[in-house]
Amino acid sequence: MNKKQFGGIFPALMTSFTEDGLNDKRIKQHVAQMKDIGVHGFYVGGSTGEMLLCTLDERKQLLEDVLEENNKKCKVIAHIGCPGTREAIELAKHADKAGADAISSVTPFYFKYSFKEIKTYYQRLCDSVEVPVIIYNIPLLTGVSLGYDQLCEIMSIDGVGGMKFTCTDFFILERIRADFPEAVIYNGFDEDLLSGLAAGADGGIGSTYNFMPEFYLRIFELFNSGDCKKALAVQSIANRYIQKLLKFGVNEGCKKLISLRFGDYGKCREPFLPLCPESEKEITETLFTPMMDEISKL
Repeated sequence: MNKKQFGGIFPALMTSFTEDGLNDKRIKQHVAQMKDIGVHGFYVGGSTGEMLLCTLDERKQLLEDVLEENNKKCKVIAHIGCPGTREAIELAKHADKAGADAISSVTPFYFKYSFKEIKTYYQRLCDSVEVPVIIYNIPLLTGVSLGYDQLCEIMSIDGVGGMKFTCTDFFILERIRADFPEAVIYNGFDEDLLSGLAAGADGGIGSTYNFMPEFYLRIFELFNSGDCKKALAVQSIANRYIQKLLKFGVNEGCKKLISLRFGDYGKCREPFLPLCPESEKEITETLFTPMMDEISKL
């Protein structure tokens, strides 16, 4: 994978729903809005996209919507992770044929799979497509905690081009960076973007990039220009709003903030519950309004 082409700031795209399917129009509008702001790519159908609450057909349609609106301007990474290998390969082949630039997948989850089974899963994905495969390491949600040696084994599979590293063990990230200099590594926790970049990440993939991408674009720019002090100041501002967001739930709060800034993006699917009126008012007054003021000063 070309690190220059695949590096940068990638929103983990949220999915807009109607009552009985996808809101294709609104999804395309959001992609266009993010492109206009200047993001470098999109990560489609991941945790933030509520992938486990979508059917396979909906996940295919979501990717097709993004690819159509993106029109090859930015890199598009299709997350195809599923509980089963057969379904993941089906989505992987669809993504490859549809024109995604890479695919990505969480480690197999729910059952306590052996490392051999996890490694075989990624081998199967690599064998099924021509595009690069990006490992998605997120122990917080999968319950799968892979050590340095295990991650290196998976990174060494022919066809693996990089990793989304949603973990705070930056020692492991730095060691993998040193051992796989040609791989593309994305930082996964929004609040740690600068830390991830300092440890060797080529960019970041994040949920809050959906409504305040300017902060992360600025951090990325400042870091690459060597001004880490200013980058830290911007990271601190972003983290102040992330801290407020956590009170309301990341997915629910993110959708509300997208709606406030860019137009109605709908609600999360159940079992997520809608925000109460009091929470929506608090998000508007204590998070959205001051956030927009900070963005205007960048």
